[in-house]
Amino acid sequence: MPQTPDLPPDWHAFETAYDVEATWYRLANASLALLGASAFKDQAFSAFAFNAVSFPSISLSFDTDPGNRARDYYPPDWSNECMEADVPEIGQLWEEGYARIEDALSELIDAADDELLCAIEEGYLHSLRKTMVRLETRHAFEQIKTCAPFWTVVTQIDADTDEEERLLDQVRQGLLA
Repeated sequence: MPQTPDLPPDWHAFETAYDVEATWYRLANASLALLGASAFKDQAFSAFAFNAVSFPSISLSFDTDPGNRARDYYPPDWSNECMEADVPEIGQLWEEGYARIEDALSELIDAADDELLCAIEEGYLHSLRKTMVRLETRHAFEQIKTCAPFWTVVTQIDADTDEEERLLDQVRQGLLA
């Protein structure tokens, strides 16, 4: 299938054209504010994941059990796998703010060959990691109650959690250097 002519040919061009990282940051930050004012406002969370459950879809996964990390649990095994479903205002925020990007990304994915698809997915996850580090460094998680230590990860279903943590740490080191 030929690539759609109005779509950029790779992840970097796509991310730039659609301002993806800035959009994800804005949506995630606003989601944390909504969560902090929701019925979950008194809940202490032990972890947060950008959970790429179905590329290019993203779920915001939260956990309330600090022991899950030690037991090697990861999304979707967490207490709130899809917070956007648990707090409808968050779901609506993402539906309105991410739909244009998600639709265009789906078109790009459909038009990509295997090599380009792998590069797009790697870029997508790397951008999610950069967004996560931005949330961390700008103290966005202070909008909710958290347990110490508070764990963050960018993951996919059946991902190697140790590898995902290594890749997120690599981004942290690169952005903080």
